[in-house]
Amino acid sequence: MFCTTLLTVSALFTCAQVYAADQSPLANTKVDQAPNNLIETQALPANATAPMLGIFASQNIKFVTQRAAYLEAQKLLPNTSSRQFIELKTSLKGYPLEPYIDYRILSRKLSALPYREVDEFLDANPNSYLGNRLLRDWLLTLERKHHWHDYQSYYRADLGDTDLACYNLKARLLTGDETAHNDVSNLWNVGHSQPKACDSLFKLWQNAGHQTAQLTWSRATQAIDAKNRRLTRYLAKYAPAEIKSELDLLVEIDRYPEHMDQARRFAVQSPEMQFIILHGIQRLAWKDAGKALKLWEKYDAQHLFADQKRMETQELLIVNLSRQGLTDKVTTLVQSMSNYSNVDMISGLARDALANLEWELADKWIGRLPAEERNTPRWQYWSTRIAEIQGHSLPPYPDIASSYKALAKERSFYGFLAADRLGLPFELEDQPSKVTLNDQHYVANSASILRAKELFELGQINLARQEWRFASRQFNPQQLQAAGALAANWGWYRGGIQAMIDAQSWDDLTIRFPLAFESVVKTEAKNQAMDANLLFAIARQESAFSPDAKSPVGALGLMQLMPATAKQTAKKAGISYKKHELLSPETNVALGSRYLNEMLGRFNGNQAFAAAAYNAGPHRVAQWLSKGRDQLPLDVWIETIPFKETRGYVQNVMVFSVIYAYRNGSDIESLKDTWYVPSPTPTQNQNNKQQAGQGGAVTNGAAAY
Repeated sequence: MFCTTLLTVSALFTCAQVYAADQSPLANTKVDQAPNNLIETQALPANATAPMLGIFASQNIKFVTQRAAYLEAQKLLPNTSSRQFIELKTSLKGYPLEPYIDYRILSRKLSALPYREVDEFLDANPNSYLGNRLLRDWLLTLERKHHWHDYQSYYRADLGDTDLACYNLKARLLTGDETAHNDVSNLWNVGHSQPKACDSLFKLWQNAGHQTAQLTWSRATQAIDAKNRRLTRYLAKYAPAEIKSELDLLVEIDRYPEHMDQARRFAVQSPEMQFIILHGIQRLAWKDAGKALKLWEKYDAQHLFADQKRMETQELLIVNLSRQGLTDKVTTLVQSMSNYSNVDMISGLARDALANLEWELADKWIGRLPAEERNTPRWQYWSTRIAEIQGHSLPPYPDIASSYKALAKERSFYGFLAADRLGLPFELEDQPSKVTLNDQHYVANSASILRAKELFELGQINLARQEWRFASRQFNPQQLQAAGALAANWGWYRGGIQAMIDAQSWDDLTIRFPLAFESVVKTEAKNQAMDANLLFAIARQESAFSPDAKSPVGALGLMQLMPATAKQTAKKAGISYKKHELLSPETNVALGSRYLNEMLGRFNGNQAFAAAAYNAGPHRVAQWLSKGRDQLPLDVWIETIPFKETRGYVQNVMVFSVIYAYRNGSDIESLKDTWYVPSPTPTQNQNNKQQAGQGGAVTNGAAAY
């Protein structure tokens, strides 16, 4: 199973990162929980949900008419007393979005404190997105009016809103509840800045003398660990006198870690000074690991650090020494350690050895991984691969054929690689979801789902998402699968994908890997003379087929194009467009396919290199192919990509391409050539490096994927 396989590889990604487009934390195991009172079960591929479509057919006939009335009623909201509005409002009885009209009317007069109408709305819309939204608006109104007792009577902690929580604590304090000070301390003592709504609350708490030196130091250390340097500087500036000098030194060392060589300033024996030293060594190691190691040896002799902190610092030094190429110092430091267990450190050293084709050293590091990590498909594949390269077939080495065969049973990057080693077909494990008719009916008639459907039809996608998320939190796995099939039938591909993630239903490939915007993708693939399956895979990875996707760094649309990249690509292609059109599937795929094709051309058709370039930029890939790395076997090159995100991205795209070949009815066996990973000639000791490169490596992207 694909997600199960990748999740266990903690050195690479959480499954949310492995499925970057999925954006959701995933569980370790497949769930197959059928209800005990199962009446009738039906498979639900996205194109075969007849019972659910029948449910919606009768609804849609009525809703189409009411939909038009709803849009007209919205336009008339400024004049709710008009006869036309009243008639339209009456016609909306039973329409899923009628509460949105009621909400808009009521929200405009909250400042008049209409208690009865608020209570009626909340009673009529319990446990709903819109009910919670009005309650939040109402609480903010009560806060502005300083109705503190009423605020507390309406407040609900399950709203999960920090602003509202701060106002509630303020209400408690202002109505004489001194026990609230303890709760304020917990709210204040975090490593991130709280919203401005909390400022007046914190002022009351500070004026009452509750900001102690101990609490201030605790928050500052949390902030510095979270790289929230602005908050740390703020805390140091206004710190209680008894801790201010330590915080000032922490801020200085964080900014200028090279000052760690001023040993006399760090002579005080205290927990605070130990924290400053450890933080300074870690910061310096990123810039100059060799110097950091020298200073660490000095401070380690002067201070009695806790064993766990010592080990963590040494492991971090090893990671940075290795990154900076100081392999002799890595060896010396590792030999001096009696124990280490950092998965990132050990797996990083294993990758370094793989990158240098030092098979015995790589195998040694794999053997030092904790058992749970060592037994993941990633490292099982590499243990087997190393045994194959070195010609070992006896214990303690794995049985090569049996190990590859076991791995090949899984739909995963390493499963597909193992299948290719043995010439076996790829295992797709495609199983449509199965849910009861009861669950189908329950989901289809959920008020939140009905509202999400109408909002989706009206193009109000953000509101549709809010309603969908609210409903999804209350569904069990079978109901989530039904919801996923429903969203897929709407053409809301992202909703279907997310529902299957939440349900942990990994094997329904029809819904998880939809042929979304099929005509657009295939047309552009044909125009560019490129593999449509690769184009589907990139779009699935980038946005999970959300046309309106916008990343924090500004990437837009299905293929997550940066505006500057889109502009440059369009200029080369002679295509004119406006920026907002990047959210149009046609424009986005037209430009994205051209840019991807440019990457393929730059890297001689190598799809793995092109995918890496699409994610991390062609200049980085060119760097990763320099100094002989273009001679590495492809599986080694991918495994040793320096960026975790890009490493996972490339693996996903390669696997997704196979899945889309299957979904498009292509001959999957024809992909063997692109998946072929040549095996280095078995050699010994120092000859391994040279002959491994000669054994059929991927050179300049001319051969395999």
